[in-house]
Amino acid sequence: MSSNSLKIFTNILKPLETSSSIGMFARDTGGCLISRLGLSRSKDESKEISFVELSESAVFYFGAPLISKTSSKVYSRLLNVDNNKFALPFKDLKNLDNKTIQKIKLGKFSRIFTTFGLILPFIFAIGSLRNILTYSQTGKEKFTKVVGLEKNEKDEKHKQESKQKVTNLLKKMSLISLAAVSFGLAIMSSYNNPKIYKKIEPLVNFVTKHLDFTSTSDLTLAHYGALIYPVSIAGYFYASRDKYEKMENARRFSITVPLLFFGEKLIQNPIYRFFDKKFNTKVYENKNIKSYNEIMKMPSSKRDKFLKTKNFAYALTFLINTMAIAGAVSLLNRFETRRQFNKDNKNLTDSNSKGVI
Repeated sequence: MSSNSLKIFTNILKPLETSSSIGMFARDTGGCLISRLGLSRSKDESKEISFVELSESAVFYFGAPLISKTSSKVYSRLLNVDNNKFALPFKDLKNLDNKTIQKIKLGKFSRIFTTFGLILPFIFAIGSLRNILTYSQTGKEKFTKVVGLEKNEKDEKHKQESKQKVTNLLKKMSLISLAAVSFGLAIMSSYNNPKIYKKIEPLVNFVTKHLDFTSTSDLTLAHYGALIYPVSIAGYFYASRDKYEKMENARRFSITVPLLFFGEKLIQNPIYRFFDKKFNTKVYENKNIKSYNEIMKMPSSKRDKFLKTKNFAYALTFLINTMAIAGAVSLLNRFETRRQFNKDNKNLTDSNSKGVI
């Protein structure tokens, strides 16, 4: 790999390693979206995949941090607490005075309820919104019609029905969000009442300790595992239009969710060890992988070799863990759904034939 090529690949891959919203959006959404779109079965399915992947990621990587930052500023002012202190991790609050600690805990608790009270209803509703959009444009209500396994007879009544469905869904989402935000604000207002605070302190401590945001208001893995993914998965099953879509969701989540939390290390560690051996480097050392930032600080004599290993290993891990897995799941669903659909229709045809005889 020439020095120019090394520089180009490093500039492309380095931003993907960061936990910034843009880096995570490009890495996770880009990989999944490309693979799923490449294997979509119809124009309607391609539209649905694009809507789901982009809207989910917009909420995950941009919506949640934005709401968290905004509510952090609002609540720190309401409580008269310095915003830098408000951003301190739970474990570092012990260095402050008791009154300030109490205010910050309550503010963090309210911020958590505000942020997730606003985004979780939308996350749950994404599948339903996708269905309504497809129905409003095409009149297709069944999943098998969306993916082209069945023909669709268009009926103009779907346009008016879709408007009412969207209105009803938005009302439900707004009420749930309002209830969550109101609860968080009610808890926060208890900072002036020691008796009430003492009763709710265990709950406040548990929530702020395990579900607080980072100092830059980004999401943590605990948010995905404890809140976002359960709600998202429930939303997709709720919005499933027939048994075939339910089976596709079951296959998809049974593979992707375990890989998200446990699969990356199983995939990336052997890859890094292979390229370390190939290029005589130590990017993977003591069960830790050196980041791009760490490698860039090395002397130039070592840096280029380490960057070469890092680029190859990181790119291959990304291709396997994101794009290849997404593609494999899409292929599995594509073939299994068609097989089951053909089997069901063959059984139905055979049953009808016997009835006629």
